[in-house]
Amino acid sequence: MNYAIETVGLTHYYSKGTPHQVAAISDVNLRIEKGELVGIIGHTGSGKSTLISHFNGLLKPDSGKVLVNGVDIHKDKETLRNTRFKVGLCFQYPEYQLFEETVYKDIAFGPKNMKLSEAEIKERVFKAAAFVGVKKEHLTQSPFDLSGGEKRRVAIAGVMSMEPEILIFDEPAAGLDPRGRKDLIELIKDYRKQTGSTVIVVSHSMEDIACMADRVVVVNNSTVAMQGSVDEVYSRGEELRSMGLNVPEITEIFAKLRAKGIDVPANVYTVEQGAGILRRLASGRCSE
Repeated sequence: MNYAIETVGLTHYYSKGTPHQVAAISDVNLRIEKGELVGIIGHTGSGKSTLISHFNGLLKPDSGKVLVNGVDIHKDKETLRNTRFKVGLCFQYPEYQLFEETVYKDIAFGPKNMKLSEAEIKERVFKAAAFVGVKKEHLTQSPFDLSGGEKRRVAIAGVMSMEPEILIFDEPAAGLDPRGRKDLIELIKDYRKQTGSTVIVVSHSMEDIACMADRVVVVNNSTVAMQGSVDEVYSRGEELRSMGLNVPEITEIFAKLRAKGIDVPANVYTVEQGAGILRRLASGRCSE
């Protein structure tokens, strides 16, 4: 079976060959299926950002392989170049990478490098802009005249305009207010639903991942410590805490309710889940 992404014995060192050499990731074996939405979590310095930087060849392994659709991405220069169009990577604070004179040119940068026709570039720009909610009148403006949230949408549209088979987000909601965070999560879920693309989201927010992911991968001490469904991973609270991670606050609240003898489920990981359960609980009591 060809996976969307597969890593085999993936290892990468920083400061290799010096007294300060350290393994940023070590012997990582990971398989991500086509069409999955995978969340990657881990404390700062765990290796998760280094890991995803290998998925489109930004970093080259010191040993091991990265396979996209079953092909070693470092097979040759042409394969590596094509991989960077197949695997789109949205960095943390992607708005900092905006640089063109207009919003249109920024969104068009990727498709232009793909050597598409002007007609197809235009079609992709308008399609991506509409999807992320960038208004048509903004396309002729400088991206630096936009608000922070608008800039982020432009940056994301720039990656989406390449129509990658695999789209990776590194801390996509960083710095956003609660409404902006919720809107972005819905945008990511809609993108995956409408395109069928494989989506990978790196986040320190356990709740954000719980809202989106089919599967969760936990990175700790430069390797994959555990993986599974949200339930399978989040139910191992003590192990997660030992890795510097905390289950969502709403999960802790429901654990305390259970400890007080209130009949509520233990596997509550998002505020929306918790609010729904409490409403049903209150409604039941009111009707008694």
